Amino acid sequence: MKLPYGYVQINEEIVVHEEKADAVRSIFGYYLAGASLGKIVDMLYAKGIPSPSGNPKWGRAAVDKLLSNAKYIPIVGVETYMDTQFERERRCNVDYDKAEHPRKASRYQSPSLQIN
Repeated sequence: MKLPYGYVQINEEIVVHEEKADAVRSIFGYYLAGASLGKIVDMLYAKGIPSPSGNPKWGRAAVDKLLSNAKYIPIVGVETYMDTQFERERRCNVDYDKAEHPRKASRYQSPSLQIN
């Protein structure tokens, strides 16, 4: 069993790893302060905090997965976790059509393709 980032197993007990837990709290804090996933990745890299896989730079998908994981409630608290989930939903640009298929709400078109 792979433990979530910020936790360690000591003997038979799973406990919070305080140094990594501080990074988790920072990630949630940055996101709630308005930082994008890419900006959070850049801040973690600038602080020298390696990713859960040991790479020097985090991926946006890893940060997004961390933000959506309820296993971080003991580290950040219920209120911060729930606020983050509402913010993730607010920022999401995926909508669903009549057949319940996910579709982006906005359609982007290259300026060179626009017809006047």
